[in-house]
Amino acid sequence: MTKLPMFYKSVEALSSVNHQSYRIAALDEPFGFARDAQLIPAVFDEFTAAAHELPIVFVPTNTGFTPVFLCGLRTGENVFVDTAGAWSPGYMPAYLRRYPFILGEQEGSDPIVCVDAGYDGFAEGDEGTPLFDEDGTKTEFMDRVVRLVTEYAASAKRTEATLGLLKELDLFSQITIEARDASGEVSASLHGFAVIDEEKLRSLSDADFLRLRESGTLPAIYAHLLSVSLTNKLARTRRDDSRAA
Repeated sequence: MTKLPMFYKSVEALSSVNHQSYRIAALDEPFGFARDAQLIPAVFDEFTAAAHELPIVFVPTNTGFTPVFLCGLRTGENVFVDTAGAWSPGYMPAYLRRYPFILGEQEGSDPIVCVDAGYDGFAEGDEGTPLFDEDGTKTEFMDRVVRLVTEYAASAKRTEATLGLLKELDLFSQITIEARDASGEVSASLHGFAVIDEEKLRSLSDADFLRLRESGTLPAIYAHLLSVSLTNKLARTRRDDSRAA
């Protein structure tokens, strides 16, 4: 069975036939589902927008590394989701903005917008925002959903290509991240993460650096390097133990 993406419980294709009467309703805790997510998937296109607020690091995969936003210093901790289940003011990862929708792709057919049928706000009834009009046409809300999931899927493919280039140029280094609290004391040490190695970046040949520049990746790399220092911010805004338990 194919493993579902983070947060998704039961993905099904949306259609005006099967879901004409369905709506998306606001939840009491809109981002409560992400409260325990220490890591949120990221795409390179959002690095520069997020770099002043969210630490961006890389985690190992079967094929190399993939970018994530680091949202807490402990497993099961996300300091950007408050007690009301709201996301903190500031940049919100695109992965969260598209949820509960996602673009489904099948070989030999066009991509189709899907939804997490297990999302509590997805149901038939009169409450919430409709996905389709009475005649089966998409609502303006649904048009925005289509644009969002399509753009995210394209960004994910560009990210995959960029990761291939960074791996080829051997720019990743695994590190231990030390977060310091307001007093300067080390409050957490995180292992298993990777960053773009600045020394390796400086040591690239002119030809390889030109490849990197022409790929448009350099602004995202510099944004990532800037963001890593924000781990100290996590140390100063940690959830209290009663919520992290």
